[in-house]
Amino acid sequence: MSDNKSSIVVISQYFPPETGAAPTRWDELTKRWADDASVTVITSAPDYPEGEVYDGYDNDWLRREQRGDVEVFYTKTITSSSGNLIRRSLKFIWFMLLSFIVGLRYTTPNAVIATSPQPLTGVSAWGLARIKGATFVFEVRDLWPESILAVSDFDNRIVIWLLDQTVSFLYRRSDHLVVVSRAFIEPIVEEGVDPTKIEYFPNGIDLEFYETDSDESPVLEQIDDRFTVSYVGTIGRAHGLSVVLDAAPKLEDVQFVIVGDGAERAELEQRAATQENVVFTGRRPKEEVPSILRQSDAALVHLKPREIFETVIPSKLLEAMAAGLPIILGVRGEAERILTEADAGVTMEPGNEEELVEAVRYLQQEGRAQTFGANGREYVVAEFNWEHIAAEYLSLLETSS
Repeated sequence: MSDNKSSIVVISQYFPPETGAAPTRWDELTKRWADDASVTVITSAPDYPEGEVYDGYDNDWLRREQRGDVEVFYTKTITSSSGNLIRRSLKFIWFMLLSFIVGLRYTTPNAVIATSPQPLTGVSAWGLARIKGATFVFEVRDLWPESILAVSDFDNRIVIWLLDQTVSFLYRRSDHLVVVSRAFIEPIVEEGVDPTKIEYFPNGIDLEFYETDSDESPVLEQIDDRFTVSYVGTIGRAHGLSVVLDAAPKLEDVQFVIVGDGAERAELEQRAATQENVVFTGRRPKEEVPSILRQSDAALVHLKPREIFETVIPSKLLEAMAAGLPIILGVRGEAERILTEADAGVTMEPGNEEELVEAVRYLQQEGRAQTFGANGREYVVAEFNWEHIAAEYLSLLETSS
């Protein structure tokens, strides 16, 4: 690589081969930036969400890997399932310390980016950027501590106060704040942050990735000829997927296919054992997602009815729209605004089984699903193209470093 290239370090708790919003986002951005910059990612050994290190990886102190033109450091982790709050907290603190040490030892960045959640990546990135004389970018993909309070019974006031103070510190000390939802801007400005340093770079979609004729996923063998509603993503406490089990008995001519893993999967799968029209597939490789969506008739995007979730744009919403699927959306706020603007599906009250049943019946009417699906695909092509997002984001880094 030429010496005049920008050097960018990304500190992210999660990165491929893990799946989900953060790994997808940073895989898409870094591989595009690597054409014009030297890009290094510091992450932890992959174990999300089950808390078991992935096949082909060892929980060594440090593993150095080249993913295309992107250099990746995988650090030793404290393995933790998504449902174990204490071990997850230790994991986050451990990664904060170890990522800082790795960054000091192995990188010479012009810009350091921390992506949150979890927000302690920001502490590591701030320290590294200040010591190395680099630009510090703090990226906000969820509002903390609000998000953790919305999905758990955690009520330790001291820890919550510390988290709040840490996030406020990072907001103020960052050179740039990047948000993935416009709805994040107002609450951040209310913290006293200068609005001129806030930039909006949403998650995008690799459109070609969803243009597939592949039938290689074994999940396809479990999809029958009924109208199929798929959910592809984390099965966590925030997602409220018990609504599917409540609605399924009233939709015997409909099949629900739930793809993914998380803290709630075991309980929901056990409860659904006698419901033949609900299928749990477990976690599947990202490469199988387009073919699963292609064999589905509609996609469910759902979160529990919490005020904090009104600010988010679930990545699975954009993925399903890119695949040309109509959406059943159980999320209020920014996600609902996007769906309505795109005219790409129907909304339901989060957690309301009757409205889920009505939404499915509505989409089963001739021509509706196809029209909504085409509208959604057209919308993400115009508004959520990774090429445009990556180019604008990189321009910000290059002009400020």
